[in-house]
Amino acid sequence: MSTSPRTAILDAASEVFARFGFKKASVEDIARRAGVGKGSIYLHFESKEALFEASLQLSHAQSLSELEASIRGASTPEAKVRAFIECKRQQYTRAPLGHRIEMSTLFELGTQAANYLPRMREAEARILARVIEEGVAQGTFAVGQPFQVALGFVELLTMLAFRTMTQLPDAPDPQALNCCFEVFIRGLLAPPGPKRKPH
Repeated sequence: MSTSPRTAILDAASEVFARFGFKKASVEDIARRAGVGKGSIYLHFESKEALFEASLQLSHAQSLSELEASIRGASTPEAKVRAFIECKRQQYTRAPLGHRIEMSTLFELGTQAANYLPRMREAEARILARVIEEGVAQGTFAVGQPFQVALGFVELLTMLAFRTMTQLPDAPDPQALNCCFEVFIRGLLAPPGPKRKPH
């Protein structure tokens, strides 16, 4: 089954960026892997940066799909929050799956990363906010601003991801993190008493 040149280029670029990072990835290598000439890349993408952004969007869409799938597999709002946390932890700590671009590659762009990170965090926060809103509707959670809570938590996870990927000698302690995540989840819970009926 043949694919369009643009799709082939994007697939090859995602693979090369995931493997080598932004700086070490070459347009020539991407073209070779895609089976096209170097000039063909610039017919579809105006620059290496534009190609990276398109690859990043594809990679992040795959990560969001994985998050959605992990949440669908959980039965309660509390279990869904746990599934969200565990999925994000796995995404940050494992080797890239397929063409998934690591956040450390994004940081290679320096200040240019500021254009991508807020959109990525907001998309992830919207997923978690939906879970929190569902918990509020069921009377399981008592949270006044689900999106703000979700966005703040995703911000913390992003900082954790950066520390994990820098492989500093004082890497975060998994047991301590689990305790903190439990405190976060307990903080979402509605106080004991009669539960509100879902609308």
